[in-house]
Amino acid sequence: MATDMTKASLFLLAVTCMASGLEAQIALDQQFDDWAAIPVVGLQESNAHARQAQVTSNSAWVFWRLGLEVEIALDETIVPHGLQLWVDNDANVNTGWLQPGIGVDVLFDFAEGEVKRYNATGIETVLGFNDVGFHVAPTYSGDDLEIAVDRDMAGIDGNAVRWQWVDTMHDEVLPTNPELTPLSGTAPEYTPIPLERAAGTQLRTMWWNVNRRMDLTGAAAAMGRMVAAIQPDVIGLSEVDDVSAPYVKSLLESWLPGTSWNVVKDDYDLMVASTYPLGEDFPDVYRSFPVVVDTEALYGTPTLFTSSHLKCCGGPTNEAKRQAEADEFMAFHRDAMQPGGELTLPEGSPFIFGGDLNMVGLGDPIVTLQTGDIFDEATYGEDFAPDWDGTGMLELPILQADRPMDYTWRNDNSDYAPGKLDYAIVSDGVVQVLRSYGLQTQDMSGERLGDYGLLATDTWVASDHLPIVVDLALIGSQAMDSDLDGVPDAWDNCLDLNNPAQADFNANGVGDACEDSDQDGLWDAEELDMGLDPTVQDSDGDGLTDGAEVELFGTDPLSPDSDGDGIDDALELLFPPTSACPGDLNGDASVNVQDLLLLLGTFGLVC
Repeated sequence: MATDMTKASLFLLAVTCMASGLEAQIALDQQFDDWAAIPVVGLQESNAHARQAQVTSNSAWVFWRLGLEVEIALDETIVPHGLQLWVDNDANVNTGWLQPGIGVDVLFDFAEGEVKRYNATGIETVLGFNDVGFHVAPTYSGDDLEIAVDRDMAGIDGNAVRWQWVDTMHDEVLPTNPELTPLSGTAPEYTPIPLERAAGTQLRTMWWNVNRRMDLTGAAAAMGRMVAAIQPDVIGLSEVDDVSAPYVKSLLESWLPGTSWNVVKDDYDLMVASTYPLGEDFPDVYRSFPVVVDTEALYGTPTLFTSSHLKCCGGPTNEAKRQAEADEFMAFHRDAMQPGGELTLPEGSPFIFGGDLNMVGLGDPIVTLQTGDIFDEATYGEDFAPDWDGTGMLELPILQADRPMDYTWRNDNSDYAPGKLDYAIVSDGVVQVLRSYGLQTQDMSGERLGDYGLLATDTWVASDHLPIVVDLALIGSQAMDSDLDGVPDAWDNCLDLNNPAQADFNANGVGDACEDSDQDGLWDAEELDMGLDPTVQDSDGDGLTDGAEVELFGTDPLSPDSDGDGIDDALELLFPPTSACPGDLNGDASVNVQDLLLLLGTFGLVC
């Protein structure tokens, strides 16, 4: 008995020591930098497919990362594979489906698109991915995958878990023997993203597949609360074939009182709505709707904004259609960068592309949209660099505001796990991204919901897709800066006066360098520099405004008797002591036109 207790104590000690290096909050965004401190388990260089794995956890989730030598889509079979993940929830090799070195409690069979749960005696129940809280990134094919499994939903409730990756098609396992990994009890950590615009934002963009619900009362009310919380400038909508552009315009203006919206619709299910004027639109580009947004007043150039909805779902036919649609749009994009085409944009004009791209199966279409690598060059022309600086576009790793995952579509009654279907791709040689997020209200705290006027149910009442939001600003020399003070016009509080410090003593949005709060003839910045009160016209109470004293008479606005002779400045100016002539304002012993000009110069001032 003592020996058994000693073994148990040693095991718990080992678990505690190992967990300190294995606990983490992983963001499912296919960036992988947050895995850097997690040890690699069971590197198998001899495997032709599953090569290396990592695992970590917190009290809510277990995370796995799988490195492959081939590219597969984990929950699609467009690239054939036999990949499975075996999980021994209780680390007990004698319960569940008994295999060498492991008692499997949950088996993720990705090739078959199902989950098998085993009870203690090995009896099997077939479930879906959503029944065990499964998430994966990327949703499309890749050779580096990260997944998350909800511990409560999957029943992973012990201090350790045993696991192994198995490729039944290629007879490979990773690691060679099932791995026992301690589990962390540390609570998940994620700082929610503010829904407000990031500082310096010039253009807030948004894309949303509204699932043909804009004419449903409950859904429209939820949408209205979400749009009011987001406050976008430009929106790309999809699945709006059942409503008209005027109808959507009226909705937006009711959701955002005091705003005026311009809305255009293509020939099927796409719309672009904007608070800025809209120029040319191009409905003939299949399943993408490019529209020129008139942003010249904002940053000196127009913007090509596109709402896209590529072909849905898996299978070779749909894969080919999705690729052709990406090729066709990029041919249009290439043409817009060159003179003499259907559309010619000024150099430096931002390209802002996004929407429901239905990226499942092969990842090739997203590569085309990022890099300009056109698949069918015979039909759509040669490859090109799609950004003005000769590089590719940037596909944004957009996390949800309140959950560190990037999925934008979810249907818990579906056979498919939540996935990232909605994307934003920008010309990052021209614009910088200041903030981005997807909005899933069910994860928000009660306080956050109250702050933004939202209900927890809003996201999924409104649609089966999340809206995605991106804050942008022009970078480099392309930014319009009329007064050359280093502050772009879009957020310069004095457009025509150099004021790099952007001082604004009363926080009213107008800079001190270009505001005269008390209308005394001096800018607020001048008054503050001289120790005057910018809200008082006559700081020294001598009957002369501060502006008149400084600009006209050269007297001290902080002293009613500038020369200390016992006579107030105002009286002294009307009856100068050096002259016997009343009205000799310049003291030259003569009342003449010069005195009149001085007097006229003071008209309109309040003394």
